[in-house]
Amino acid sequence: MRSPVRRAALVLAGLAWAACDPAGAGERRVPLAVPLFRSAGPALVARESAPDTGLSRFLGGLSDSTDRYFGIAAAAPDTAGQDSALAFGLAHPRRFDRRRALRVGHRPDFAFNRADGPVWGGDIWIGEPRLWGRLGGEVGYAAGPNRWLGEGYYGYAMRRHDVWWSLRLGGGRTTAAMNRDHPDVRLATLRALYNGNDHKQYYRRDGVGVRLSREAVTWRAVLGYRDMLESPLATTTTWNLRGHVPAVTFNLPAALGRMRELELDAAWRTPLVPLTGEVEHQTSGSGIGSDFEYRRYRLVLSGDFGLGHMASIVPQVTYGRLTGRAIPQSSFYLGGSSTLRSVPGDSRGGSGIALARLDVIGITDLLRLAHIPHPDAFPLQAGLFAGIGAVWGADPFGGPSRAGVDWPQGGDWASEAGASLLYQPGIPDPTGFIRLNFAFPLGPDRENSRFTLSYSRALDLVRGFEH
Repeated sequence: MRSPVRRAALVLAGLAWAACDPAGAGERRVPLAVPLFRSAGPALVARESAPDTGLSRFLGGLSDSTDRYFGIAAAAPDTAGQDSALAFGLAHPRRFDRRRALRVGHRPDFAFNRADGPVWGGDIWIGEPRLWGRLGGEVGYAAGPNRWLGEGYYGYAMRRHDVWWSLRLGGGRTTAAMNRDHPDVRLATLRALYNGNDHKQYYRRDGVGVRLSREAVTWRAVLGYRDMLESPLATTTTWNLRGHVPAVTFNLPAALGRMRELELDAAWRTPLVPLTGEVEHQTSGSGIGSDFEYRRYRLVLSGDFGLGHMASIVPQVTYGRLTGRAIPQSSFYLGGSSTLRSVPGDSRGGSGIALARLDVIGITDLLRLAHIPHPDAFPLQAGLFAGIGAVWGADPFGGPSRAGVDWPQGGDWASEAGASLLYQPGIPDPTGFIRLNFAFPLGPDRENSRFTLSYSRALDLVRGFEH
C-alpha cells in the first residue's frame, strides 16, 4: 500500500500535468484562476472556446484550391528565418552597417570558349549594394588571343516600401554571346571545356553601359544605355578535355562598328492569374551617334497553372522583330534548351522569331514513388514538353533570307515533343531546374532525336524578377 506522502505527491503531479496539458490540444480545461473583480463582467474573463472547425476547413480548402490553381513556378519562396534577420538588423543598425559597408570580397574566376580559350582571372569588390553600393572589378587573361579582359562596375540598390530601385554602371573589355535574349554562358563554359559541345557565338565589346531599374511586386521597368565598340572574334581554341571535335569550329563574325543603343524593358505579373509578361525594345541609330540603324522588340507571355497536386502546366509564347539593318549581334536565334531542344543551340537565326512551347512538370518525387531510399533534398521529377517555332528574314550565318515579313512561311516551322527528368537544387535560383531532356522532332526532313543536359528556370523565356 502506498504511503499518504507518496499518494499526495502523485496527486500533485497529476494536477500539474493536467494544467500543462501538453498533448490535449483542443480539450476543454478548467481555468487556473478567477477574476479578482467579479463585477467587471465577463469581458475581462479569459475564457476558452472550442476551435472553429468551419473556419479551419475553409482555410484548408482555400489553400488546397490555391495549390491546384497556381503551379510550381508561382509558389512563394520559403521565408523562414527572414523575420528574425530583419529584427536583428533593425535592432542593431549601426553594427550591421559597419560590418558590411566596407567589406572586401574576392574570388577566382575561370571561363572557356573557342574564341578566348581558357580565361584565367578573378573578381574583387568592396561594399554592399543595399548600403552605400558595391564597387568592383573583374580581370582575366584570355590565353587564346593572348589578351587581357576586364570590367569595372558600380552597383547600388535601395528599397522604398515594396519597390526596389537598382543602378549599375560598368565599363571595360568583355566577351559577349550574340544571342542577347539568352546571354548566360556559364553552362556553355562547362560544355566547351568538357567535350566541345558549345553552340554559342561570341563577339567583343569595348565601352561603357548604364542600367536603371524599378521593380515592384507585380511589375518591373528598366532603362538602359550603352556606348560600345563591337568587333568580331575568330576561333583560337579547338581542344577540350575529352578530345572530341567541337560541335562548332567557326565563330560567326559580328559586324564591326560603334554601337550606341537605348533599351526599354517592362515586365509584369498578375496577382490573381499566374501569368507573367514582358516587352523589350532596343533602338540604335545615327541620331544618337551609332554606326548601326535598327529597331528591335520582343514580346513574351508565360503562365504557370497547377494541375491539382499532380503537375504544373507552363505555356509560353514569344514573338520578336528586327527592323532596319540586320546585324548578327542583334538577330534572333532559335535552338537549344531555351527555345527548341531538338534543334542545336543558336543554330538558326533571323530578323524575326515566333515560338510557342508547353511544359508539363510533375510534382511527384519519382524516387519516393519507386520506394528508393534517398535524402529529401534530392527529389527527382518528371516532365513532358512540346514546342513549335520559326525564324525568318535575313540569315546572320550568310545563307539566303527566309521568306516572311511579319510572320514566317509555313515551311520554316519546326516542331518537337519530348520528356525530361528534373532536379530542383534551389540554388542559385529557387525556381531553377537541372534537366535531362530527350527531344525528338516532329515532321519530315528534321534533325535526329537529341539528349541534352541543361539548367533553366520554369519560366525561362521571361527574365526573372530580382526581388
